[in-house]
Amino acid sequence: MKNFRYVLMVLVMLGVICFMPAEKAFAADEVGFTFYLQTIEDVKTINEDIKEDDSLWTKAKKLGKKATNWVKKTWESGVTRNLWITEGDSTWYSKKDPNIAYSVKRTKVTTEEELIKAMGASSEEELSNGQKALLASFRAAYSDAMKSRAEASYRKNVNVILTDTTGFDDSEKYPHVRKDFWPCSTGFTISMSSNCYNYSSGPEDAASTMIHEYAHCMDTTVKELFNAYGLDGSHYGNEITGERAAFVEGWAEYNEMIESEKEAQGIIKNTKSLCEESKTEAGSYTTVLPEDATSDQLRRAESYNAYLMYRLATEIDDGQAKVTKAFTDTRWKIFRDLSTFVKRFIKNNPEDAAKVCKIVDETFLYKFTDEEMYDMCGKSQAVKDYVATRGQDQSEAEDVEVEGKEDSTTATASDEKIEVKTSGNDPFSVE
Repeated sequence: MKNFRYVLMVLVMLGVICFMPAEKAFAADEVGFTFYLQTIEDVKTINEDIKEDDSLWTKAKKLGKKATNWVKKTWESGVTRNLWITEGDSTWYSKKDPNIAYSVKRTKVTTEEELIKAMGASSEEELSNGQKALLASFRAAYSDAMKSRAEASYRKNVNVILTDTTGFDDSEKYPHVRKDFWPCSTGFTISMSSNCYNYSSGPEDAASTMIHEYAHCMDTTVKELFNAYGLDGSHYGNEITGERAAFVEGWAEYNEMIESEKEAQGIIKNTKSLCEESKTEAGSYTTVLPEDATSDQLRRAESYNAYLMYRLATEIDDGQAKVTKAFTDTRWKIFRDLSTFVKRFIKNNPEDAAKVCKIVDETFLYKFTDEEMYDMCGKSQAVKDYVATRGQDQSEAEDVEVEGKEDSTTATASDEKIEVKTSGNDPFSVE
């Protein structure tokens, strides 16, 4: 059913793209957000298990109810909560448990004061850390960082659902709340939850996540239709995923890196030890050290996608503007990946071709063959010139590294033990 909902979302997005203007139609101050504060009123059972001793009629009724709720859930989670959000009472179907749903109440808020009041407080000081994170999310939408991204937006408005889970945060009584209201973006709607940020630095992290999720709203890339993030449907900052999925997440993470040194260092650390999910066992991960990874694995690592964009933005003159332009220029290529973006970057900026190739080579640890370099960077004369001498450049770099080593062994970043994060605390999950 998850794949069906995703296909439904893709079809809707394709319809939007078909009517997307070829040139930017909106000024930054015309692009905005519609915020809803959502509170959980109740958790209700919607389906009953079919028992062996049930009569045929009872079994038929239970089965019919399950089928009806499946249709309602598919429509609500795939369409309604993204495109036709309404105020007042509504139902939010659980992602993790097909037998439950949440009775929720939504209130549209347009100011900080309205949001604070809707959360049942008279001042910011009365809010919990999780509620302050929702307030931080609201404020982030009107920050200079968000306004600068609005200039590259193709959408005039993005809905934001801020879910206050207060009263339903007990994981023993309500084990699915955390995942059922996990921060995410569908391209049309951003969802944030107080449950995921109820700690002292939660507000800061939530503000960063808002930039991440808005970056998804700027993107039209269609990820792999099946198991883009593996069998468990979740992704981590150091995970090896589908190639298009890695580009999608890399773009969103890059946007965080540009705005926060803390996030930049976190993503860079995620390049030091990768993980890859089993093809047969959901949630089972294997650690992959970069030196042991294949070039294909590095290309499919979202942290490497993000790091490359970050280096292009920070090491090339006017790099951030050039990254944005290469991204927006290829937006119509809905099945794009990192190579689509890099080729466009070089086409737009031929004077930077050699430097871009060097950054690509260094970032991907010189693992690309010459043909893979052409696939990533194109076959302009500047790229061919670089490829013709890249072996020599690599040897010189390795010689310098060897000469600079001391006899005693010292710890390097790649020697650090970086554990695979499987706790479920990833704010960028797609579940």
